[in-house]
Amino acid sequence: MEAINQIKEKIETQRSYVLEAGAGSGKTYALIQTINYILELKGKSLQLKNQKIVCITYTNVAKNEIIERLENNPLVLVSTIHEFLWDCIKSYNKQLIIEFDAINTIYHETKPDKYSLMLIERIITVEYNDRAYSDFENGKVGHDDLINLANRMFSNHNLLTTILASKHPYILVDEYQDTAPETIYSLLDFLLPRNKEKIVIGFYGDSHQKIYNTGIGSLHAYVDAKTIDIITKLENYRSSQSVIGLLNNVRTNIKQVIPDDIKKIEGSIQFINCTNYPDKTTGQKVKEYEDSLVPIKNANYDTLITELEKKGWNFGPESEDKILIIANSRVAKRGGFGNLYSIYSRRYGLGGNDALLKRENPITAFFVGSMDKKTSNERRTGIEHLVSFFEENSYSDIVNLLKRNGTQSINLKKHPDKKVITDKIEELITIRKSKTVKDVFDFAIDNKLAMLSTGVIKFLDRINTPLDSIEDELKIRIEKDIIFHNALMAMPYSEFINLFKHTQNQNVFSTKHGTKGEEYRNVLVVIDDTSWKGQYNFENYFNDTDDNIDRKERTKNLFYVSCSRAKENLVVLALSKMGNEAMSTIQNWFGKNNIK
Repeated sequence: MEAINQIKEKIETQRSYVLEAGAGSGKTYALIQTINYILELKGKSLQLKNQKIVCITYTNVAKNEIIERLENNPLVLVSTIHEFLWDCIKSYNKQLIIEFDAINTIYHETKPDKYSLMLIERIITVEYNDRAYSDFENGKVGHDDLINLANRMFSNHNLLTTILASKHPYILVDEYQDTAPETIYSLLDFLLPRNKEKIVIGFYGDSHQKIYNTGIGSLHAYVDAKTIDIITKLENYRSSQSVIGLLNNVRTNIKQVIPDDIKKIEGSIQFINCTNYPDKTTGQKVKEYEDSLVPIKNANYDTLITELEKKGWNFGPESEDKILIIANSRVAKRGGFGNLYSIYSRRYGLGGNDALLKRENPITAFFVGSMDKKTSNERRTGIEHLVSFFEENSYSDIVNLLKRNGTQSINLKKHPDKKVITDKIEELITIRKSKTVKDVFDFAIDNKLAMLSTGVIKFLDRINTPLDSIEDELKIRIEKDIIFHNALMAMPYSEFINLFKHTQNQNVFSTKHGTKGEEYRNVLVVIDDTSWKGQYNFENYFNDTDDNIDRKERTKNLFYVSCSRAKENLVVLALSKMGNEAMSTIQNWFGKNNIK
């Protein structure tokens, strides 16, 4: 029986379920089919009872796509996980204060110097904002703590779950594998068991596509406990026969097939194992040895790129082909902002990725804008956006940006005003190409082309604070900020230009984490076990010797997701040498003739 028919049967028999759907299987289409079937079957009843179907998505991009496909049907509430959870609990302020205070108390036990006690006596309301962290003293719950707060509310307040089930008899969760465990607990440990006769919860996703550390990954425990039923979707509408054959070797719980009504493309797969490295010398440190191999690795990479281009692969901007690289640092180097990435990494460690590539740092945002977490929309407020608007002759956008920043009161319909701004932006464009970050920063401020955000002002105030009377812990942080600021300002600004191109998908490089849901004609996957040792180890995954279960799972899923992006041809380049046992598995998966 087709997956959609099995889903219809679950809807009719009031059974909750999980749809396990491999890459390229048309999972979102199945989700839309399900909603349309419920509307057809129960639409009038939902309307009479003032009820709505809920569809929970992982991102705002997915949310908007589903809303568009459903033509804004008023009987369907489509929201992100955080929007949905906050909507469920926001009306219960008295209980929210109690649970928010309980979370704060837990934090206080680990960091008593940072979190004070007894918020319950001081805060009047709890509100949600899209910042990562909570402001407990002012009753502001952050993005991360909202998940825990909602779980406590679902767990401790039966009436909440009863009301929710009466309002929303059908809840469908997209990309379930990336959903936080606490949210799954809220739905399957509290909401569903208390309201089995009133509600059906459906999950759509793929346990093999969990590549973020925060997601539940699998719902097998709930399937084994018969809390929910499992349905598998076997079709692959995306990839060639060769790529699908590889994917079926990587995973064991689904064997995908190309549907009969889809044109079959043979395609190709290839695995290249770089073996032209000298042996490690006696007494040579591991880091020293790995660094010595970088020029050879770069040469191997460049040679392969040349070969693929001769075969017709296109690595130009916005091409049909893509290079997927595991480490953000390597993407940054290839993208022309490697030194910038290093400066952020030295200051913020693992948080450097969020500060730079996710543009969560206010100084990053000053130059290249940022993303609105609630809507996933680009905040086009950076220096590079101003330049982009100018080069596109979009004067209305220039006016809006300058007015929004509060830096200019202009009317570009008047020639003198237009000439002044044009001259300033043209000079800005010139100095960007050859000057330092500080030069561009100062020029933009002095000429009122940008305004300092609150975050930048606070940062600058902090690094200019006299250090004489400051306690040691804060003093150390400020000293690190000063080092970071000085190094950043001395950088060639051209690296921010390249970072902006990366954020706008104007280059061919991407991390494997950034491609889930996307597809390309041809894909080159680059793996290197020296890039991110604590998180991924491909050789030990292939030879099945990794005793770190979480790392092994991450590596498997990342490899699967990366390879599954290819529609026609796939090449995997191993820049770190794979041993004989690993190559034995690779040969079984790729075929002897496809190993180089």
